[in-house]
Amino acid sequence: MRSVSVLNHKGGVGKTTFTGCIAQALSLIGFRVLVIDNDSQHNLSTMLGCGICNPNIRDVYLDLFGNAPKVFLQSIRKTELDNLHIVPSCSELCADDVKDIFALKNILSSCGLERFYDFLLIDNAPGLDKLQISSVYACCEIFVPIELKQFAVDGIVEMEKKLASEHPNGAKITKIIPNFYKNTIRQNSFLLALQKLFPEKVVQTPIPYDSVFDELITENKILFLHRLASRAAAYYIKLVHELFEKSEEDLWNTIKKKRDERRSEEAKERFFNKNKY
Repeated sequence: MRSVSVLNHKGGVGKTTFTGCIAQALSLIGFRVLVIDNDSQHNLSTMLGCGICNPNIRDVYLDLFGNAPKVFLQSIRKTELDNLHIVPSCSELCADDVKDIFALKNILSSCGLERFYDFLLIDNAPGLDKLQISSVYACCEIFVPIELKQFAVDGIVEMEKKLASEHPNGAKITKIIPNFYKNTIRQNSFLLALQKLFPEKVVQTPIPYDSVFDELITENKILFLHRLASRAAAYYIKLVHELFEKSEEDLWNTIKKKRDERRSEEAKERFFNKNKY
């Protein structure tokens, strides 16, 4: 099982949208995916149609009776996609809930998740407190979505230094994903700076700014099933190809087939509902 912590101590860089879209794409092409919403804003839980429910990730951290692995398994919820499951969050979640930064790692190991899932993705709140660090130790690598701005570039340099000095045995940054890309001269200068600072870690497929993401969240729709013709979907499929070394042609064909099947099901449902009475 490949485990990834999606992390940036700066807010507003698109971590949740990135996590949700990547998880949906992987599940649509047949992989078994579990995501953990490790953010009190619980936006990923909402995005994947789960919302707030109990037990959730906070209940796992707060377990006082040695039943955390059982509570964790009970907290796993299905989503609209067959291969995609989520451990939801809640608004009360905070760093003080984490008594041991190695607890999540130990819990995941006890559950034997590799028997059930191919990928684990953890979406984190901004910051580098005990919540985020617990995910760093629970995963094998870190993906960092980032805006192409000076403060963001400086921030990721600081974040890597802090992780290396204070948590040298935790996961390392393996991929940096530029987000909200508009192909301006200023953004391209920051992109070049990132590539020099982090050689071979910055992906070649920056995610463009696209209003379709706001529409999807508002309408609770899935990018690849409802907006496959969008620019955003095309770039995300390229990104999945780059991050996970999957054939781009196979990705397109498989996802298009799933999209067509969904359209057929929805059309059939509309027909029967219209002629029900």
